[in-house]
Amino acid sequence: FDAARNIMGALGRYCARRARSSPMEVAWWKVKESGLTLPKDVISTYLYVVGTMGMADSLGLGSARRSIGSSFSPLSDDKKESELEEEDSDSKENDKFLIPEEVATYHDLLSKPTESSMSLRIKSLASKGDAKSAEMLLEAFKKSIEADESSKELIRLRTYLPILKQYCDVGDISAALSLFKRMMTTNGVVLEPENYVLLLASIAENKYFCDDSPPIEGAHDLGYSHSSGPGLFDELASEMAADALEITSASARRLYNSLAIGFQNNSSSDSEESSAVASPLKQVHPLMTMPLTRQPANSNELVASRVALDRSTGVCPVTAAQQRLIVLEPDQRKQLHDDLLDLSTEQFKKWAGEKANHSDNPAREQLQQFSDWLDEREDEPFTAIVDGANVGYYMQSFDKGIFNYHQINFMVNTLEERGENPLVIIPNKYGNTGFFSSKGEKQRLDRTEIGIMNKLMDSGKLYRVPPGCLDDFYWMLASVSEQSASRKGKDLSVSNDDPDGRFPGTRPMLITNDQMRDHKLELLEPRLFRRWYGCHIVNYNFTAFVLGESVANNVVGFSAADFFSREIQGNECPLNTDQDEQANWRGHAWHFPVSDWDLDERFVIKIPVKDKDT
Repeated sequence: FDAARNIMGALGRYCARRARSSPMEVAWWKVKESGLTLPKDVISTYLYVVGTMGMADSLGLGSARRSIGSSFSPLSDDKKESELEEEDSDSKENDKFLIPEEVATYHDLLSKPTESSMSLRIKSLASKGDAKSAEMLLEAFKKSIEADESSKELIRLRTYLPILKQYCDVGDISAALSLFKRMMTTNGVVLEPENYVLLLASIAENKYFCDDSPPIEGAHDLGYSHSSGPGLFDELASEMAADALEITSASARRLYNSLAIGFQNNSSSDSEESSAVASPLKQVHPLMTMPLTRQPANSNELVASRVALDRSTGVCPVTAAQQRLIVLEPDQRKQLHDDLLDLSTEQFKKWAGEKANHSDNPAREQLQQFSDWLDEREDEPFTAIVDGANVGYYMQSFDKGIFNYHQINFMVNTLEERGENPLVIIPNKYGNTGFFSSKGEKQRLDRTEIGIMNKLMDSGKLYRVPPGCLDDFYWMLASVSEQSASRKGKDLSVSNDDPDGRFPGTRPMLITNDQMRDHKLELLEPRLFRRWYGCHIVNYNFTAFVLGESVANNVVGFSAADFFSREIQGNECPLNTDQDEQANWRGHAWHFPVSDWDLDERFVIKIPVKDKDT
């Protein structure tokens, strides 16, 4: 038995290293056949392997045999090969869930249940259609880990998801909604946009978003103001918007088809009465490319369309709803500030490599000092932060192109003429009279350029980033600095109808054409980056200087990087006063950015509601 246990342990480790599941099927059969009691570490390895068995099978690494017991049976005369293949297929499908369930149960009998073992057992129960038992098992496990103060187990999405899918598949919407609400508040569960789409699509397919839908049992107890109808969709979409940024085109098609199914009795041809929602939706193939819609919808028309928003206004051509530019909240500004400090630490470690003293990080300390300086200075607050390197090199790719201080001076003068107080931030080397340019060539400043540099420094409008520090972090941080002492609680934002003609928007604005793709990937919270980028970045253009010369009447043109936020948002649709018989319809239009569509394209859903008072 010792030799057999060692062999079974070695086989488990082999399967784990090679991601092979077929030897494990044979091993588990032999364990049951012999009655072996495996050590805890071995059964944990088995648990890991069977937990990834489905992945291994999908890669072609699974079993190619017929099920054990039938593999060695001779073919009978009255059985066709096709019949045996069908039996084998059913057997393999059963084994796919049976073996993991048995291994997980074996593990839990020998040792303390874990999230991994419970996940397999719950998946097996849900696959058999017993979602209620799976949920009871999950809740019992959840209570056991909550009662154990020393437990570090976290219930993850993979454990809940099979139950949610089963409830949705059988149309038990009340149970699905209740489970989803618990998922939202469970530590360790990180919901994906597809999970929200699954719930929304299932509710839509079961016709609970229609205005005359019966209530979903228990919805009010879960905290929803509406138990069905368009109001419930708005509430669920609001929850999704707070947790997700965008969806995929596959999810857009899923939502479209689910609404087509749910409102199939409200087709446009059948809904001539002004009191009924008209649905022009017809089911489409799940892989079909969704065409753009440009025709404005009637007030009582159900909308589920791909649209291209107006780039300068954010107005939807179908619903006429206007998208908003959503600004950072104070706590989000603070989080972004702290994220930048953390990123400066990581950047310094990469730059310094093995020479870095991990107990001392000058890059973070220097950035924190810069932040403190901005917060404590009592002069006029900065309202425009200038990416000095970006402006200095703007359009300087020609033969005689240089890092051009004349362009920086031109930008500063323009901003001051327009009522701004600018701060230019440059990498350390550009504060010297000589340096290597981005082309790798030695550049020396002439007397005029040195004069510009010194004047900006003396007036406190030029900040030279310390050596070894990335200037990007400094101008990003400056844009979200509170500037408490200088601002004195004043809102620096500029309205669209500013009497002095200043560029409207959030202050400080950040003058740059940098796309900052690297930062977008590194920042921990994509929503913060999108809101910051949309609210603070202002792009520019002008005719490039050649050395110190510029064309006559050269001017700087400014434009906001984003006119509306690229995140899920719902906005009230304006009343269509041109359609008298439909003027009593209202509704929210929900626009969903789609990851594999163009930046200004959205999937829009609007479920119209008839005003009961008119």
